[in-house]
Amino acid sequence: MKLHLGCGQKYFEGYVNIDYPPSEHTVMSETVADEFANLLEMTYPASTIEEIRLHHVFEHFPRAVACALLASWNSWLKVGGTLRIEVPDFYGTAKTIFSPFTNDSQKSIAMRHIFGSQEAHWAVHYDGYTKGNLELFLGKFGFKTSKILPNKWKGTHNIEIIAVKVSDLDVDLASQAAESYLKRFMVDQSESEQVQLGTWMSDYKNQIDKTFSKS
Repeated sequence: MKLHLGCGQKYFEGYVNIDYPPSEHTVMSETVADEFANLLEMTYPASTIEEIRLHHVFEHFPRAVACALLASWNSWLKVGGTLRIEVPDFYGTAKTIFSPFTNDSQKSIAMRHIFGSQEAHWAVHYDGYTKGNLELFLGKFGFKTSKILPNKWKGTHNIEIIAVKVSDLDVDLASQAAESYLKRFMVDQSESEQVQLGTWMSDYKNQIDKTFSKS
């Protein structure tokens, strides 16, 4: 089975195309989805999925939740299975904003590309990804990058990363990976920052308890 999560109006043959129900959309008038679901509440049996792909969906998840989803997708995928994620290219988009050669309209579109279109409760971007940090992120959760594909669409800059699952993660290893990744965002080791890390890990646990599949 191959999954296309958050399909929007793009249908991929050979995949189960899954999206929010139409009631959760404010702009999209038609849907091509095979199934309607909240991606944060889905789960599949361990090691049963061949491929998972998401195009301009991953950036809509808070950082701790994104950790839990990567761990969960690892649990769903077979070893050797593929994960494809396309997101806005933060560096390329930031260059548009700061370039003296782009006009105000181009800069505004670039700001939207970074922070989201914001017409629905889910249409907000929580993180900015680059080739380097996305590859590192996936690597912590048992994926090895095989290809990185930059692209442009209507003046926006994007990156698609294609990775292969190379190892299984149990719950403990996944939690260690999440904590290791989230620690990178701590300002220092002060008590308040340790509390912040604890909050992130609580959010991580709340999500992984919903979606992680145990063998």
